[in-house]
Amino acid sequence: MSSTVGFRILAKLSRSRLSGLSSRIISVGRFSSTAESAESSKDVTSAPQPGKIQAALLKEFSSPLVLENLDPPRRAQENEVLIDVHYCALSASDVLLSQNLHTFEPKLPMILGYEVVGKLIEIGTQAEKNGYKIGDKVVALNKERYGGLAEKCLAEVGNIWKVPSTKSASSADLASILDSYITALVALERKVSLNEDDMILINVGVSGIGLAAVDLATNVFKAKVIGVCATEDCADRAREMGAFAALKYKDKKLIKQIEEIAAERDIKAIFEDEDGAYFKKMLSCLCHEGRVIIAGTTATMADVSDVQKGSFSITGFNLMEYKKKKPDVYRQAGDDVLQFLEEGLIAPSYSLIAGMHKINDVFGSISENVFPGKVIIDMRNKEAAITKMVT
Repeated sequence: MSSTVGFRILAKLSRSRLSGLSSRIISVGRFSSTAESAESSKDVTSAPQPGKIQAALLKEFSSPLVLENLDPPRRAQENEVLIDVHYCALSASDVLLSQNLHTFEPKLPMILGYEVVGKLIEIGTQAEKNGYKIGDKVVALNKERYGGLAEKCLAEVGNIWKVPSTKSASSADLASILDSYITALVALERKVSLNEDDMILINVGVSGIGLAAVDLATNVFKAKVIGVCATEDCADRAREMGAFAALKYKDKKLIKQIEEIAAERDIKAIFEDEDGAYFKKMLSCLCHEGRVIIAGTTATMADVSDVQKGSFSITGFNLMEYKKKKPDVYRQAGDDVLQFLEEGLIAPSYSLIAGMHKINDVFGSISENVFPGKVIIDMRNKEAAITKMVT
């Protein structure tokens, strides 16, 4: 077993063996190690102080976050902006960092959270040249800096997008969308080359990326999606998004169910001969080990050397590395995702929303895979009650 970043298995079946039906199988998801999640405790913070900002700090690994008053960050570079944060999304990456299970060891104390929505309160010359102004509402993907669990955070201009004035989504929706949907969109376009009416099997788990892949594949690419999910709640969400079928991977009848679905689609030889045997082995790994694939974060990957033959291949994809190599594609993917949202083609998912002072009460729900998708933290209404979302 080894730790790795940004790997996804793409298992492609031969077109000749699918009775003319084009087919792609992509596994997308986030699986952390089985380490215990941080224990929840009552948050304690002093009253706000003039000239200070409130932030949730990770001060010790596998311990509750600590709410403190800090000096606000100072913009030092011309490519930076300062954001008054309204909402921050938390995901599996934040949990892995909090437990020191990421591929790098963060320097503590650290402020988690890299997806934020808020207003610009300071901008540099590069932001001005790109048409931004103070007061603009933006969504930021701050994946190289984090810092979102604070009332104010710095971001680079290349990692922010202006929120359309005619937006049809809430600010909380916007906070949960960029990382998952940009990653899924680039992967589906550049790694899978998904086409209309293709059939694709997506290992959703309970991840935001997996659900984003289902949403995009079904409602933008118009493909036929079979979702393999960790919980019935997640399977229900995949069905709501329009998945052709959504199955629980812990169900011992999973492979039989997939065989039946394949038969309905006139896929006759899905498990026949050598390539089919490797495909079945991969499915068994997904069903019983649950430690196979990730997209853009850290996970434990089982030894998959036996499934790298024939029609199977390992393809790597990490969003931040991709951004460095193809920044224009990264920016365009963000524009496309926001346009899809504006047009009502996609509907981002998050499981809970809660005020900042409830952070430790909801943080464990991510590591324990209690609900599908992400958790949204309201950075303004700090005492807001924990609310389970149905969207």
